[in-house]
Amino acid sequence: MTLLTDLFENDLFAMSLAVFSGLLLGRLRIGRISLGISGALFTGLAIGFFGFGINRDLFVWNLVVFVVSVGLLAAEDVMVFVRRFGFRFFVLSVAVTGAGAFSTWAFAKIFASGIDPHVVAGTYVGALTSSPGLGAAMEAVAEGSTVAAGYSIAYPFGVLAVVLFVELAPLFFGIDNEAEKRELKDFLAASKSSGRSGNPSVFFSILSFVGCMMTGLFIGSLPIPVPGLGILRLGGTGGALIGALVLGAFGNLGPLPMRMDRRVLSVLRDLSLAFFLAAVGLMSGPGVLEIFRESGWILVVIGSVTALVSLGAGYILGRVVWKMNWVLLTGAICGAMTSTPGLGAAIDATKSEECAAGYGATYPVALFCMVLFTTLIVRSFGQ
Repeated sequence: MTLLTDLFENDLFAMSLAVFSGLLLGRLRIGRISLGISGALFTGLAIGFFGFGINRDLFVWNLVVFVVSVGLLAAEDVMVFVRRFGFRFFVLSVAVTGAGAFSTWAFAKIFASGIDPHVVAGTYVGALTSSPGLGAAMEAVAEGSTVAAGYSIAYPFGVLAVVLFVELAPLFFGIDNEAEKRELKDFLAASKSSGRSGNPSVFFSILSFVGCMMTGLFIGSLPIPVPGLGILRLGGTGGALIGALVLGAFGNLGPLPMRMDRRVLSVLRDLSLAFFLAAVGLMSGPGVLEIFRESGWILVVIGSVTALVSLGAGYILGRVVWKMNWVLLTGAICGAMTSTPGLGAAIDATKSEECAAGYGATYPVALFCMVLFTTLIVRSFGQ
């Protein structure tokens, strides 16, 4: 037992076990449904339930590597979509975050009127599986610890909702993923100028990749004054994504080339995503069980309903009203939720990196909305 205990207390072993078992779980299929890489989240939760956690730095490391990889993969496409659908992305960001905030507020008022408003705010950002939203919420309100409590119990159910949504929506609504990918590919081919080949300038450059990470972390740390809300920071995730999208679009960071072979970036993306999801599970597992015992089922219900309402608002607006391409829309909805696990699930479900372009187009406005609505939820409860 001592040997096993020592192994599980090794952060790398615990994460590797969660990834290995999660990928095996992800291969299991029920009809056309499988968890894929997202299986690492659920095995991480299972291991975490037994009290085995990890250092948060490993979580942040894998998160940043994942975000930089998808940002560089999507960089050449994102400006095409922003020019074509800019207003729709803006409205989508407000609608998804706003619908989730209203759902959280209404259910808390009706069924949990005496609950700590900071826990409610945490439930909101957790339901939208927003890691950067959590950081912004903890900076926006005084009681950061109770925000984190609400977040940790709603987060796994929000992840489950978004994973099932991107996997099941095509089945329920008769969406042909392959046809949607071909349509998007044709749109991009017609939109890009003939002078841009899209060929990588280098196979891969560790120096360039790490330079992009550092640039993104710097951008994420910059204070952005917002009247009435104080200081907003994009955080490591937001900064890394925007930095990778901008540098990838321009093609370099000074003398460092930023266009690299997509196959290498895809491997980095999948590897870091698997370890990131495992880290999320390991970090959330112990806290979810404890908070559930203390707060009961109401936070689970609020978080689950909020996630479904946000996803539903995004689908109705983007697909039913605007007839947007499904591959692009899945990324845009996840970006409107500022949901990094959602982006990973969308890429895995659609087998297309173009999801990240939609994600990057909605993300900045959505992050601002997360701070705004989180603050309004707290104030609406008289705090």
